[in-house]
Amino acid sequence: MQTEFSSHTLAEVLSDLYHAERSGVLVLSQQDAEKRIHFDRGMIVFAESTTADEDLGAVLVRDGRVSAGALAEASSTLEQGATAQDLARALVQRDLISRAVVSQSMAEIVDRVVQSAFSWEEGHARFEEEVATDSIFETDILTTVEVILNGVFCMVDFETVYEAMRGTDSRIRLREPTPIPVERLTLSATHGFILSRVEGNTGVNDLLAILPPEEEDTAARFLFGLLVLRVLEYDPPLSDGNFRVGDLVRLHADQQALERFQEHSIQQKYEQVRQQNPYDVLGVGTSASRTEIERAYEQLKSQYGRERLLPKVREQLRSRISVIESRLVEAFLTLTQPTRSTAPPPRGPAPAEPGQASADFALRVELDRPQSMVEADKAAQVADSYYAKGKKCMREGDFHNAIQYGKLAISHNPSDARYFCLLADCQVRNPEGRWQRMAEENYRRATQLDPWNADYWVSLGRLYKRRGMRLRARRNFEEALKLVPNKPEILEELANIDR
Repeated sequence: MQTEFSSHTLAEVLSDLYHAERSGVLVLSQQDAEKRIHFDRGMIVFAESTTADEDLGAVLVRDGRVSAGALAEASSTLEQGATAQDLARALVQRDLISRAVVSQSMAEIVDRVVQSAFSWEEGHARFEEEVATDSIFETDILTTVEVILNGVFCMVDFETVYEAMRGTDSRIRLREPTPIPVERLTLSATHGFILSRVEGNTGVNDLLAILPPEEEDTAARFLFGLLVLRVLEYDPPLSDGNFRVGDLVRLHADQQALERFQEHSIQQKYEQVRQQNPYDVLGVGTSASRTEIERAYEQLKSQYGRERLLPKVREQLRSRISVIESRLVEAFLTLTQPTRSTAPPPRGPAPAEPGQASADFALRVELDRPQSMVEADKAAQVADSYYAKGKKCMREGDFHNAIQYGKLAISHNPSDARYFCLLADCQVRNPEGRWQRMAEENYRRATQLDPWNADYWVSLGRLYKRRGMRLRARRNFEEALKLVPNKPEILEELANIDR
């Protein structure tokens, strides 16, 4: 195997060797620097490089684990081209050092070699197959995985990957079966917490949102490392086969290009329709038939329809899209009136009597309401009826059926914060961890859908307070206080948060 690598793809090279259980040496080079990482059935055994602080003999002498004389004695018996393992074996055989101590020094060198390789922006890699032999160094699967993860934490130019991870809408989940015993990894509190939240129903953005800003970068690197190591996977997958960072970055770049194109199209159309007469708005001539007008209207309505736009574009240009939609409807209704004149109406909006324009426009939009809007109204009514039944069940203590009605309400209208709060109010009563996590997720969803409702922030804060997460509880109570300053109930929660 020979390939060029970047800081982004080095983890993939190491992961592929691990999963393929390859034995041999991976040689990484950049200009005059060279690093050699030795594998035994996919596990990293030892490493060496041309850098002094990554040389086993120099490190042992520097740390006082062997004397310079003892090192010279052992080195004198080695043949030219001997490896760090040959040196270690010679030192141990002469009782100049124990196997455990030399293995500890090598573990530190392996970490340093891999981490420094991740600091390279690019380099060349080649793998030389070798027959696996008994090693003097101690290693295992978990050590190899942790070495790769520690390397990812040192990756340069991670910002590109970070933005791409946050920009994709795909959820992430644990692979089944998990190829690595993650429960035995040495994890920080943050990494353990974020891993416990990977349940297959949230994306990277949502997972990082529950962490303090200063912890987001290392958490994103941790998730990226687990994606590369095939512990986690995107659902749906970004492409066929195993996760590849190139697919992630390319898809994100494509999405950004599409966003820019859509933004330009909306801005351009917005500027045009503000000044055009109805004929120009629809792009038809003054002699166009009704069929031609209808065809032009449907084509433009589809072209600039909200459902065809990316979510970010819909949110950022919401007001301009509304103007485009209204001008299209107005132009269509104006040109399809039975008594319309053959002369083109004047450019720009037609004059209207005070108060009449808004009423006429509201009527026109109502006449042109698509079937989808009518169906949405009906769905909202059905959802409200289920919500009312769920509230009644909750008041009566029937939390099981209250949850079922809440889920039915959400299935008909997933944009109403009240339904998620109903679910959470029921789920939070069950002290089991799984139910507490579901309640947390539903309270958070309620605050996202209706961030101006202080009750949702207070409920989420109380959940965190009961679970001993005082920092998060405080943050939610403070959000509620911004909405309703000096409310005694919230002030009391903040005052008693440490009790």
